[in-house]
Amino acid sequence: MAKSKFSAVIDLGSLALRLKIFEINEDKSPHEIEAARSFLSFGAQTYRDGNISSEQVAEICEILSSFQIKLKEYKLTDAICVATSAFREAGNRDFIIEQIRLRTGLSIYVLDNAEERYYHNLAVKENQPDFLNIIQTGTMMLDIGSGSIQATVYDKSDLVFSQNMLLGSLRVSEMLSDLERQTTHYADVLEEFISQDLDDYHAVEPKGIEYKNYIAFGGDIGFIKRMAGHSPREYCFLSKKKFLDVYETLLRTRTSDLILSSDIPAANASLLLPTAILIKKMLDYTGLDGVHLPAASLTDGVVYHTESVAGHFKLIMDPKLDVISAARHIAKRYRCDKKHIDNVESNALLIFDSVKKYHGMSDRDRLLLRLSAILHEVGKYIHVSNHSSRSYHIINTMELIGINETERENVACIARYYTKSNLFVDRYYQYLSPERRTVVSKLTAIMRLADAMDAAHKQKLRNLSVTVASGTMDIACDSSLDLTFEQWAFNHNADLFGQVFGITPILRLRRQPV
Repeated sequence: MAKSKFSAVIDLGSLALRLKIFEINEDKSPHEIEAARSFLSFGAQTYRDGNISSEQVAEICEILSSFQIKLKEYKLTDAICVATSAFREAGNRDFIIEQIRLRTGLSIYVLDNAEERYYHNLAVKENQPDFLNIIQTGTMMLDIGSGSIQATVYDKSDLVFSQNMLLGSLRVSEMLSDLERQTTHYADVLEEFISQDLDDYHAVEPKGIEYKNYIAFGGDIGFIKRMAGHSPREYCFLSKKKFLDVYETLLRTRTSDLILSSDIPAANASLLLPTAILIKKMLDYTGLDGVHLPAASLTDGVVYHTESVAGHFKLIMDPKLDVISAARHIAKRYRCDKKHIDNVESNALLIFDSVKKYHGMSDRDRLLLRLSAILHEVGKYIHVSNHSSRSYHIINTMELIGINETERENVACIARYYTKSNLFVDRYYQYLSPERRTVVSKLTAIMRLADAMDAAHKQKLRNLSVTVASGTMDIACDSSLDLTFEQWAFNHNADLFGQVFGITPILRLRRQPV
């Protein structure tokens, strides 16, 4: 019998620090065997003052040191340590991370919002019963964090839209804490505050989606499940009637009474009403008769991702499908020429795969090239003649669940540079690290050729084949149309490819059918 292996994940959340130990077996989903949690609400100070105090650092280190004792029981010397919005928004986060490393030996990785939501969504996909069938029809997923919420929409199995809002339960509670002492109608004020941002969200979300399912998840959901008579650590479907019973209880119960009567930690008790209002508002909006409440956590998502990348087990759904689907819907929203971007995507991937042994890039780089091809013309929505710089700014301000901030900027850079004759003098290019310049230059070189091959947006080239030999890349095609413009555009954009790969690209008409 194979010896069990273990993996540990530590989540430095805004309200608590959590440790989970997972048993890892080949071809099986990681299995949680032990968990520990210590409440520490340092996120409130970050949202209020913008920094983490030295006193809080000492408490964090003390908790982490206690977690390390547990790690030793499993003969683990390290853990994957991730931090979310409380660290992300702290102005002094770099110093704090270094202090923690020196005191505990643990390295903290601060997730950007897209990464955090990716891990949450991944945990839901793996833990929500019948997820693949559910998302075949309109599905709202509401991820309620301490600092913000993320609304994600699926329809016909595609991720259609995702939007972040600064309506996290702790942030809202902290912002309105003074009002709670000044008014007897705090719940009304709270609902009005939340409704304002949700109305802005509804103004930009995709129209025409008929919602059939609603999934809500987050750190405080477990307490709501428990108040409804369900296990906080297991999936449940909560009917609207049952949820409203819990909601009414929260409306008429003081925070202090929740702590005493329901055994809810003080740090969480004040956050349940904002969480319940968010769930209710979206429940009312979708018009559904209940909400799915899966047992899914950030730590679950982190270990699922890590072990799937290592090849230890297969996820129920390829994460790349979501980010590609989201990019396609963004391109549609910006009225991109679908036939053109599909053609450029196909051309780019053909070139990438054909010169694989020459470029030394990864499958992840291939995904970034694909996203660049899909999104390279979004800037035309603003300015047709000088669209590449607009595309750069649009892509850099959008959020694609599944790629991190650096990867998103690389995609933006490729969209910016594929039309520039000399990218090396561009000021944004100069800001990139040498490693990123190399990757961006290679992908930009491929994008230039791929776009040039459909320069007229008429998809003239057919039956493409690529042969690489003796320092040349021969791209042969069939066409019954005049390719003078495409040939000129190809030759005009071939120089960068030769510089970064040491290969001369040639576009050749194989035959011209009569």
